Amino acid sequence: MFKIGEFSKLCGLSADTLYHYEKLKILIPLSIDKFTGYRHYDASQLVTVNKILALKDAGFSLDEIANVSKNDVSVTLLLEMLENKAKSLETALSDQYSRLERLHTNIFMIKNGGIPQMNEISIKKVEPILIASIRKIFPRKGFDENLEKMWPAVNSYIEEQGVKRTIPCLMLYHSGWWDLKQCNIMYDDQNLDVEVAEPVTKSFIGNGEVQVYELPLVEKMACIVHHGSFSTISKTFDMLFEWMKQNSYQADGPIREIYHKGDWATNNPDEYITEMQVPIK
Repeated sequence: MFKIGEFSKLCGLSADTLYHYEKLKILIPLSIDKFTGYRHYDASQLVTVNKILALKDAGFSLDEIANVSKNDVSVTLLLEMLENKAKSLETALSDQYSRLERLHTNIFMIKNGGIPQMNEISIKKVEPILIASIRKIFPRKGFDENLEKMWPAVNSYIEEQGVKRTIPCLMLYHSGWWDLKQCNIMYDDQNLDVEVAEPVTKSFIGNGEVQVYELPLVEKMACIVHHGSFSTISKTFDMLFEWMKQNSYQADGPIREIYHKGDWATNNPDEYITEMQVPIK
C-alpha cells in the first residue's frame, strides 16, 4: 500500500490531480482512513492510471473517461473507442496538413505576385523566395537525362534534412534554348545552364551539390502563363520574347519556369499550368 505522496511519485501524477480524479470517480483510493483521511493506493491501480493516461492522450475528456470507468467498459469496446479516436485524429491531421499546404501555396503566391491571366503578359513585383536547388551546366542533348537526376537529388536532400517543401517548384535558365542577344538572354549553342529549385519553409545547410538561398526580390518581372502540354510551350515563350522586343525590354536575370500544375496533379497534359517569368529592365 502507498500513501498518496508515494503513489504520486510512482505514477507521475500530482497529489492535486489524484484528488481531482477521486472526485470524478475515475481513480478512487483503495482505502481512506476514517480518522486521519489518509488515502492509500495499491500498485495494481497503476493499470488504471495507464488507462486514464492513454485515454487522455487519445483525446478523451475527463468526463468521457469517467463515463468509461463508471460503466466498466470492456477491453473490446475500449479498443473500438480508441480506434475511432485514431481515425478522427488521422482525418483531423490530414485536414490540417491540407490547410498547411494551402497556406504555403498562398504565401508563395503572395510573394510571387499572383498568376497573370492565361496567355496575357503582365509585369509584377516578385518578393524574395527561399529555395533549395541544384544547378548544372550540361550538353543541350542531355536535358531530359540530367533533369531526371537533378529533381530527385534535390528533393531527397530536402527530406533528409527534415525540411518541408512548398509549392510550386520551378526551374531557372541561366543560359537557355533561346538565341536572343537583343533581349540580353544568355545563350550557348552547345550547353544549357539550368537550375532546378524547390521553395522550402526554412533555411538549412547545403551539401555542395544542393545550395539553399533566397531568390532576390524582382521589382519588374514579365510574366505569361502557358496552359497545356510542354510540347507547345515554346509558342508561349515566343509570345513573351516578342513582347519584350517590341517594348524594348531586356532580361535582367535568369528565366524562371514555374510549375503550378503538372503530372503530379493530373494525367492530362492539356491541364498543365506553367508560368514563365523574365526579370526585365
